Amino acid sequence: MPEFVQVQGIKQLEDALKANAKNNCLIYMYFFGEKDNKGVSWCSDCVASEPTVQAAFRNNAHENSLIYVVDVGNREYWKDEANNKFRLKPFLLKEIPTLLRWNGVERLEGDQLLKPSLLELFFDEMKQSSEIDNTVPCK
Repeated sequence: MPEFVQVQGIKQLEDALKANAKNNCLIYMYFFGEKDNKGVSWCSDCVASEPTVQAAFRNNAHENSLIYVVDVGNREYWKDEANNKFRLKPFLLKEIPTLLRWNGVERLEGDQLLKPSLLELFFDEMKQSSEIDNTVPCK
């Protein structure tokens, strides 16, 4: 089963990536807007896509993968294009929610995450890749 790691903000994400830098670990990142104390994000697109994305993680993610569930912060921080480090390399986020494979080209954004068939293809791409044979468990 994939391992899920909750990450808050850019610093925690950078630290998590450094911690796994030497592992040949299959890492996915799911970026969403900060949630309130009731567990609801300010980002309505994130709220809409969450059930579909969570089902895709359960049904399609590789069993040895590591999934960073990344809180990009509050609305004001997200909208601050000049100072929002998630919008810069290496992440280059244009919108949330976004799902990507670290060190890969696979990426789904916005309403693409509402489509179970696209999510299935996203994960199947890695399952069919020869790279998966070199991936070690992330746990």
